[in-house]
Amino acid sequence: MKKILSLLLLFATMLFSQTYTDMLGRKVSLEKSDKIVCIGPGALRLAVYLGLENRLVGIEKTENDPSALSPYRTFLGKEKISKLPIIGTGGPGKMPDLEALLVAKPDFIIASFVDKNQLELIASKTNIPLIAISYGASYGGTSKKNLDDIKNSLLLLGDITHTSQRAHALVAFIKAQEEALGAISLPSQKLYVGGIGYKGVQGLTSTEATYPPFELLGLKNSVFEGTTTQGHQFIELEALMKNDPDIIFIDLFGKQKVEQDYLTQKALYDTLKAYKTGNVKEILGFNFYSTNVENLLVIAWQIAAHLGAPVDVNEKAHAIFNAFYTEPKGSVLLESLPYGFAKK
Repeated sequence: MKKILSLLLLFATMLFSQTYTDMLGRKVSLEKSDKIVCIGPGALRLAVYLGLENRLVGIEKTENDPSALSPYRTFLGKEKISKLPIIGTGGPGKMPDLEALLVAKPDFIIASFVDKNQLELIASKTNIPLIAISYGASYGGTSKKNLDDIKNSLLLLGDITHTSQRAHALVAFIKAQEEALGAISLPSQKLYVGGIGYKGVQGLTSTEATYPPFELLGLKNSVFEGTTTQGHQFIELEALMKNDPDIIFIDLFGKQKVEQDYLTQKALYDTLKAYKTGNVKEILGFNFYSTNVENLLVIAWQIAAHLGAPVDVNEKAHAIFNAFYTEPKGSVLLESLPYGFAKK
């Protein structure tokens, strides 16, 4: 009798479940997607992009700060975040609180920057399905083009959570932005970006060899011109002085640190062409607990404008935020952030 009941239960589970292949190639069967939790850098962000915030039944402690450095947290707001139980500290590769997960009882877990062994351990201990997403090779994924993995992750989550229409619309918007940015003709100049956040706030010599906004515009970080170097890099100030770029872009998130360092090394900084000519330009930051895709796209338009393209960056920023957070919520969010954008 017990065997028959077990077989019937197994059959019922198979009948009402669906199997998906996640971004790590794992086969995962899910019955429902009404209640979710997100673990690891960037997991919650994609859920918010898809409008899944009302399905959250827990949150990482590190996401508990509605920081302007991550717009999706500001969008969620302190009141929403404070009502969600903590399911772990958060952070790359850090295990969640398994007991808290069992109490939260999510239908499945969205995971980012968590390796297969950890995923299988969590699944075996909690019996809760996990879906791995990806932000690309530079940010823990597999695709050389980071936006490709992000778009595929959005489509996967859209399929699982029955928000495919939203996911496809957002992916189509991102593709249209990529095409529009790639079609811009810009003058050939030596460019550099510094102050890139990496495990915290960093100074001028913190950079990205394959800076995504540059890539979208067909531009290169001149310090790494002709090399195959990828991802985030710390360079020596002497290397920057030797390269002597025409324009230096400063990540907003590292602005204060760069300014502090300038005061202590003014003589050296002032030997750089960009500082001599006033071609040190401030742009938004995008890398905070992984990639803020909306900021990444706005930055690309900011850079295009700084290089002479006839672009209304304020208009572009509003359009981008309204695409990621739906109009008019996106504009309201953008105007609430300390980014300096005017009302639409």
